[in-house]
Amino acid sequence: MTYDRATPLEETTSEAYPEEYAASAERAFSDKPAEQLMDGLGSIFVAEFDQAEMDRRPTEERWLTDLRQYKGKYEPEEETKMGNRSKSFVRKTRVKVKTVDSRVGDLLFPAGNDKNWNIEPTPVPDVSKEDRQAIVDQLMQAAQQMMQAQAQAAQAQQAGPAPDGSQPAAPGPQAPPVPQQNVAQPPAKLVDDLIMAQVKEAAREMSKVIDDQLVEARYKQQALLVLHSGHLYGTGVLKGPLVEMRVRTRFRKQPVLDAAGQPTNKTKWAPYSERYPVPFVDYVPLWRFYPDMSATTLAQCQFIYELHNMTPSQLYALAERASFNRKRILDHLLANPHGCTTRRDHEVQLQALGERTSKQGDITGQYEVLERWGYVKGCLLKENGVEVPPDREQESFFCNVWLLPDGTIIKAVLQPIDGVTWPYHLYYFDKDETSIFGEGLSSIMRDDQTMINAATRMILDNAAITSGPMLEVVADLLASGEDPNDIRAWKVFLRKKADANSGPAVRVLEVPNHLEDLQRIVNQFDKNADEVSAIPRYVTGENATDGAAGTSSGLSMLMGAVNIVIKDLITGYDEGVTVPFLQGLYHWNMKFNPKDSIKGDFDVYARGSASLVAKEVRSRQLNEFAQLTMNPEDGKFIKRHKLMQARAEALELTDVVMTEDEVKTEAEGEAAQRQQQMAMEMQAAQLAEQQAKVGKLTSDAALANKRAEESAVQAQVLTAKVKETLANIDQIVANTVSTRVEAVFAALQAGGVATSRPTIAPAGDEILRSSGFKDINGDPTIASLNGPPVQEDPGTNALMNRGQRFEVEPRGDDESAGDLAEAAMLAQQQEEANGQPQDERGMSLPMDGADGGDVQPDVPAPANSDELPSPGQMTPDPQTGMVGRRAGMNTDDIESA
Repeated sequence: MTYDRATPLEETTSEAYPEEYAASAERAFSDKPAEQLMDGLGSIFVAEFDQAEMDRRPTEERWLTDLRQYKGKYEPEEETKMGNRSKSFVRKTRVKVKTVDSRVGDLLFPAGNDKNWNIEPTPVPDVSKEDRQAIVDQLMQAAQQMMQAQAQAAQAQQAGPAPDGSQPAAPGPQAPPVPQQNVAQPPAKLVDDLIMAQVKEAAREMSKVIDDQLVEARYKQQALLVLHSGHLYGTGVLKGPLVEMRVRTRFRKQPVLDAAGQPTNKTKWAPYSERYPVPFVDYVPLWRFYPDMSATTLAQCQFIYELHNMTPSQLYALAERASFNRKRILDHLLANPHGCTTRRDHEVQLQALGERTSKQGDITGQYEVLERWGYVKGCLLKENGVEVPPDREQESFFCNVWLLPDGTIIKAVLQPIDGVTWPYHLYYFDKDETSIFGEGLSSIMRDDQTMINAATRMILDNAAITSGPMLEVVADLLASGEDPNDIRAWKVFLRKKADANSGPAVRVLEVPNHLEDLQRIVNQFDKNADEVSAIPRYVTGENATDGAAGTSSGLSMLMGAVNIVIKDLITGYDEGVTVPFLQGLYHWNMKFNPKDSIKGDFDVYARGSASLVAKEVRSRQLNEFAQLTMNPEDGKFIKRHKLMQARAEALELTDVVMTEDEVKTEAEGEAAQRQQQMAMEMQAAQLAEQQAKVGKLTSDAALANKRAEESAVQAQVLTAKVKETLANIDQIVANTVSTRVEAVFAALQAGGVATSRPTIAPAGDEILRSSGFKDINGDPTIASLNGPPVQEDPGTNALMNRGQRFEVEPRGDDESAGDLAEAAMLAQQQEEANGQPQDERGMSLPMDGADGGDVQPDVPAPANSDELPSPGQMTPDPQTGMVGRRAGMNTDDIESA
């Protein structure tokens, strides 16, 4: 628990009060001990607190009921009446309170860098005459320097260059300084603009300093507690800013001392403590807050008490401060070693609600200290020894007094901060016009919560009694030993004998089921709670499908309507907390902050209701506008980039949207990139074209090579065919020669036969004709064959002697071969008939050289004999002794035929 650190009177002075008042206050609170002067007021203040406590008691009862409703607990007397029935509690109030806490907290403290406040200069900043004259002097000095520079430049220009043109002429005498009286006074508008620029810069620096102080003081965490208290109980209290002196440790260099205590050349870093003032901010629970209950606003209050329950160490810490009476505090600690406090009724009930044990909730050992803020009449001060001028005895003086429960005053100071009176700031959920306190969600939806709980309990009770059978048992009719409470499956009850009118001993009773009717009651009051609290269920994210909430546009419209209620809450926080608190913080910095550069004539503006809530509405409107203009007709008139920036600002996403300069730079970069890409594409196209040409040439060369290879192959094939043809021709020629040789040979043999047997010569001629020879001479006689052999011309058959010649007629080889075969067969038959030898072909072997076809005899005649072999005599080979074709008759000219 943190407590106020208001500075003592001797540390503060006020320009807002006349000099005589300041002097009187200093005499009252500084020259003489405060406890001696104000002892008579202590009892008055204690009685005043007792009355405020009594007046606040009915409100305390309402707060306790609100807290029970939030925590889901019934009033003690109501819970006692329920007996054994259902005691379920539907905690709808908690859902509503948490929803508003989150919604308002998100709007007041957004996640980005945006703030719900701003500090700006006043429309016409109030500056002192000295500051204004200093700005005028700066402007005149700048103008004088500019005129002096212009005069020197004109003088240098008149001097001109050197005669040879290589070096400038030597400068003449320096121009005399411009007298200040010759400088005209700057325009008033220029002075005002410069003053406004300086004040705006100071306001920005002041805003940074305050923002840092808020972070250090944990302002957001304290403000969220204030919001929760306001939504639950109807009122939240924030205290501050006050002065808190903090101690921090710093390091500095100092010389090292020798043994004699004299400094040496060596140095070391030594720590030292430094006290500095910081703003103090605190959340005040309503249970500690006792205002003037006769007032309905804070400005109407005459006093406000804050009750502190301190531990001994906390109370002793107050004694260490200069503004508190150390002796009185220590005496109180010694007189009450086990504490000094009174257990109040609301503390006992809070202890029970928190389910704490008596030991945990026992406040024995703690000390009560009352802190009073408010006005004290001058007449009371005068009665208690304070010197007050007669003309100011009826005036009220604002002061801060701390006292113990017995009325002992341990601190008394006048207004600690200039411009700040009440250090308390109130936030209301629903302001009660008849009280200084407001009404929270718990109180507003009390009836709906009660009816929802009642209907829910009836549902559970009805479901319980209808879930199983209810039995009516006549105990007198049951047999002895039967237990009617023993109910199980297949149970058999034995009964006594009775008359017919006695009825059954056990009878089942049917209880009607009303679950559907009761559920409709619950739903009805659930909807009514949404209307009364103005916080519908779809705000919590519940997927409502009824009515307009069933579509996205309808839900957006409904959320915009809810924002109207939220806007009213934020407006209340801005007016009750943000503006007065930040104004107090501004005054705090104007008095205690040592930086003069941040000080000026500023105003504090709250931006919560003006911008944060409107920002969501604006975001929805911008989205709808963007959708409506997404067509060619309207699109040409819309600046899409400006629209996108506005939508991003409404969503706090300005860092993801490029500025116009960034767009221009990127466009230029994209154009350069496109040009580079086009150049690369052109180079790639040219390279592809060259590669295509090279590929075409390569393919043409390959095709030419292929064609050359094919031509070579074809030439080889043609050569092979030519060779084959030539070989075939050679083979045909050879076959023809062979056939002709065989035919001539056969003819020679036939001629031999015909010579030896002239009777068959005509048959030989016929055979020759049938073999393709043509007779070109007349038919020779057999007698002419006995003459000397006649050598014919080349090309004639050797058998055609004595003027008889045959020409070969073209005939087929098969036909000639057939004729030859037929001739050989006839010759063989003739040989067999005559007994003349034949060769392997069946032809009669030639005999001696008398055949007329030989150039010389086959076998030369003996040396001593001139006789030729007689016709028909076989001619043996002189080397082998063989006869016929096997004897090697290659010496003859038969082949030449």
